[in-house]
Amino acid sequence: MSKLEDGVDIDRTSNFSTFIDKGLDISKEDQKIIRDFLDLCVLSMGLEEDYKCFLSADRKRSRIVTTAICTFSENQIKIYCHERSLADILRSIAHEAFHLRQNELGLVPSKMEKPHHLNPIEWQANIAGGSLISYFAQKVGRDKIYR
Repeated sequence: MSKLEDGVDIDRTSNFSTFIDKGLDISKEDQKIIRDFLDLCVLSMGLEEDYKCFLSADRKRSRIVTTAICTFSENQIKIYCHERSLADILRSIAHEAFHLRQNELGLVPSKMEKPHHLNPIEWQANIAGGSLISYFAQKVGRDKIYR
């Protein structure tokens, strides 16, 4: 079990299985940071189900239109990582993980009434993503996240 500086336990029994595309060059240190961040997402969001997190080097092959995608039917998130900063990757992970929690709670409507960028579901995920990466960077060291 790891601990953040403020004593928050990060349990190594995360609900996320992480898969890294062979085309990515993610250091062992950054892989550990990503795993710790996923654990923090599980802990802070209260995620209950088991999920997969795919870190992708290829948008087309992964069917990612923007920077990340959440697929509820497959209990997975896919994050496009090629030439993106670690902080941006982590923010995308938190954003998509928050959508998973929204889905667990039945908060995601089957049909969105508003356009994607105007939808409160997206606003909430943006807030959660930004807040969690800010908290995490403060606790593990901003220099490890923002470089």
